Amino acid sequence: MAYRFRQDGIRFSLGFVLAISLAGLQFIAILFVVTTSYLSSERAILDHARGLMERAGGNAVDHTKRFLEPAGEMAEQARRVLNSGLVGTTDRDTMERYFFELLQTESNVAGINYGDEQGNFVYVMKSDGPGPYRTKFITIEDGVRKTDFIWRTEDYEIVARDNDPFDPYDARTRPWYIKASALDTRIWTNPYIFFTSQQPGITTAAPVVFENEGLQGVVGVDIEISDISVFLSELQVSESGAAVILHQDGSVLAHPDPNQIKVLNDDGTLSFANINDIDDAVSRAAFANFEGGAVTNFGLPSNFSFRRNNYLGLFEPLAGVDLPWTVAVYAPENDFIGEIKKNRARNIWIAAGISILTALVGLTIAELILRPVRAFAVRTALVSQGEVSAKAPLPKTYRELSKANKTLINEIAQRRESETKVQELSRDLAHFSRVSVMGQMASGLAHELSQPLTAITQNVDAAISTAKQNGQPNEDLMAILAELDEQAHQGGAVVRALRGFVRKDRGRVIQFNFNELLDQAKRLMRHEAEDQNVALVYEHAENPIVYGNRVQIAQVLINLIRNSIEAITSAKSKKRIIVVHAEAEGDVLKVRVTDTGPGVPESVKLFKQFQTSKEGGMGLGLSISRTIIETNGGRLWLDENEPGNTSFCFTIPRDAP
Repeated sequence: MAYRFRQDGIRFSLGFVLAISLAGLQFIAILFVVTTSYLSSERAILDHARGLMERAGGNAVDHTKRFLEPAGEMAEQARRVLNSGLVGTTDRDTMERYFFELLQTESNVAGINYGDEQGNFVYVMKSDGPGPYRTKFITIEDGVRKTDFIWRTEDYEIVARDNDPFDPYDARTRPWYIKASALDTRIWTNPYIFFTSQQPGITTAAPVVFENEGLQGVVGVDIEISDISVFLSELQVSESGAAVILHQDGSVLAHPDPNQIKVLNDDGTLSFANINDIDDAVSRAAFANFEGGAVTNFGLPSNFSFRRNNYLGLFEPLAGVDLPWTVAVYAPENDFIGEIKKNRARNIWIAAGISILTALVGLTIAELILRPVRAFAVRTALVSQGEVSAKAPLPKTYRELSKANKTLINEIAQRRESETKVQELSRDLAHFSRVSVMGQMASGLAHELSQPLTAITQNVDAAISTAKQNGQPNEDLMAILAELDEQAHQGGAVVRALRGFVRKDRGRVIQFNFNELLDQAKRLMRHEAEDQNVALVYEHAENPIVYGNRVQIAQVLINLIRNSIEAITSAKSKKRIIVVHAEAEGDVLKVRVTDTGPGVPESVKLFKQFQTSKEGGMGLGLSISRTIIETNGGRLWLDENEPGNTSFCFTIPRDAP
């Protein structure tokens, strides 16, 4: 009995110590992993967050520069034309027509004007009525001042006329005129609220100087900057982050909420709000230490706390433009690391639970491990007492250990297989990320190309106007210029099509012309089809007006055309034709994309995720396309009624949902 008691006591102590040790070590290991993982993840995510904010600030800076640069280039071009004599400074009719054509090339330019040293003034601006464009003439003749107004259509047709004998305006007293004439170079004014449109804006002006006659006048270009606030409202800094553009005196020039920009003064006028006066507590806290002046250090950090939450902030200078503006970006840390904080607390509780469960499992394992030990102890005791021969066979208690070993090996194999799948998923996600980056690069490239194409069309128009001033213009030169103008507009159309396909999807269902979408697809897919020697045929619908998300439907159309090109190319088909046919059928528009490719293999289940016949394909295109079409109220299917061809069809509602 005493031996058995000692044996049970040893068994209990060994099993208990083994279970507690196993549970304790596992808890410490999990706690260590959770803590170190949290700290490293926090640092990595915060570093990544700062990089995202720097990119967001850089995007805001680049967008603002691209927004302002066309106005500066337009002012320089107008100054060169007036200096060269192509448009006379006293020929107000020709000047009006020239300003009118310039104004039509840039949507964000509000107006173009020219004032001379005698007080004469020509101003062409966009108007709310009675015509879309309004011209203001101030003419001084023999000391008599006359002010005339003309409203015109987009085709330069006169809509209405008026005059104002009491108009006191004198361009020579305006800040833009005084500053440009004094510095003898192109200048930017401080931002101000336009009197006519009551919108925030800025003016760039350049002096017109004749070599032997000195200053003749100043040409100015007005540009509304409210669209910058629209861009900031769409800029994705983080879930709660935002970007603001400040003047060196702390005035808010652009804000995600445009209503924060303007304030009503006591005298009834409007002016820009100061950062300390806006109804945005987080922005005020973010830039409470903003001391004014233009920021020169790119990515200058400015972290702060607000209501017990830590925020990341930075200032970005508006480099490359002679304006004392600063782009300020801020975002709460919890937008980036809030989830891992929750995971840390959750993982600690999970670790405690796992440790308790491990202790219970450890007791069971200890019992299984100690069973052969007890058997050997009993056998040893019996042998020592002479009750059992030493040559007797050993107990068959090793099968439990063998089974445990096999179970452990199986778990290791399953874990390795799981890690392999995770690595494959990571590569797929990386591929999607690269595709997204290429879409952003395409959008930026389209935006950058639009400016030189605009300059080409403007210069060609100026060249045509110059050539027509001669009595007998050279016909070959006029033909070359006309062809150059046509090709430049063609290039601009391609760029606009590309920008239409890659612009940000707002998820809105609108009415649009599907034939115009086909024309854009024709321009975008032409070179890809020509490279593969594939002929694209587009057949327009007679009633092309439909309702849907234009960008999403464009994505589906491009995906189907590209699939057809890839199918024909991979199969090396002799007949290489793709026909896109649109036809109204009842209350829907039916679109059919037919190709002469090899068809769909029977082994591939269409519209099922990760099912594809393309080498290296993800198998998601058709599945996503069907979801998009069904979301827009239509359906997508494979038409198997055309032998020898492959046809995918989808429908779009013709009536509003």
